[in-house]
Amino acid sequence: PGDAADTSPHKMEVAGKSITAQCAGLTLAYSRRLFIWYYPRFTRFEAKDFLLRAAQFMDGTCPLCVIDNTSVILAGGAGPDAVFAPEMAAFARALGFKFMAHRVNDPDRKARIERPFAWVEDNFLPGRSFSSFDDLNAQALKWCVEVANAKPKRSLGMAPEVAYVMEKPYLTSLSIVLPAVYEVFERVVDLYGFVSVDTNRYSTPERLVSKTVTVYKHYASIEIHYKRTLVASHPRLVGVRDARSTLPGHHHTKTHASPAFATGAVVVWPISCS
Repeated sequence: PGDAADTSPHKMEVAGKSITAQCAGLTLAYSRRLFIWYYPRFTRFEAKDFLLRAAQFMDGTCPLCVIDNTSVILAGGAGPDAVFAPEMAAFARALGFKFMAHRVNDPDRKARIERPFAWVEDNFLPGRSFSSFDDLNAQALKWCVEVANAKPKRSLGMAPEVAYVMEKPYLTSLSIVLPAVYEVFERVVDLYGFVSVDTNRYSTPERLVSKTVTVYKHYASIEIHYKRTLVASHPRLVGVRDARSTLPGHHHTKTHASPAFATGAVVVWPISCS
C-alpha cells in the first residue's frame, strides 16, 4: 500500500473573519481513507504535526508517501531527482515510511489527493463557520469519519472505511514511542514580562524580566523554561496575530482589570500597534 499527501488553500470564516487556511490532506492509495487538518500556515513544523496526526488516524503508515514537489519537504530538485530535507526524511523514518515526489504535473499521482480537496471545498466547507481553529479541525475530523470515509465510492464498490479494514493489516505499525513535534527558541523576557513567539506574546513571572529563557513551541502549547525548570505553560494562540496570553500570578502590577484573574483563567487580548 501507499498514500498521498498534499496541501490546498481554502477560504472560510473563522472567529467572524474571512481567512485563507491551509488544508493538509492524506489519503490511503487502496481504501481512499481520508484525513484532513487545517493550519493558518504550513511550514515544516506544521508538516511534522500533520504527518504524525495522519499516521495516528490511520493507525499505521504505508512504505511510501507520495508528495507534491513542495519546498516544505524537499531541499532541492523535483520528481525522481528530488532531494528531501534531512529533518523531514528523518521524521518520516521515525514513523516508518519514505517520501516519494511525483513527477511534475503527473495527473495520475496528483488526482488521488486533489480530488478529495475539491470534495472538501464543495461538501465540507459550504454553509459552515468556525469559532476557532480547534472548532474547525473538530468539525473536519467529524466530517472525515461520518461522511468522507463512510460514503460508498463507485471506484471501490464500498465505503473507504470498509476497504480500510482490508488494507489495515498491510500498514506498518506505529512505534510505541512516537517522535515529538516541537521547536525550541531562546528568548529574552521583555520589560513587561513577556516573550514573543510567532507575533504573539506569552507571560512569564516578573522576576524573569531581562533574563534569557528557553521556549518550547508545541502545536497546542507554549512552554517556557528557565535554567531547565518549567516556569510557564500557555495554551498556544493559533490563527491569531499580535495577541497576548497572561497567566494569573505572573504580573503583580495591574495593567488590565479583569474578573478572569480571580478565576484562574488564561487572559488573552489583542494588541494594537501604531
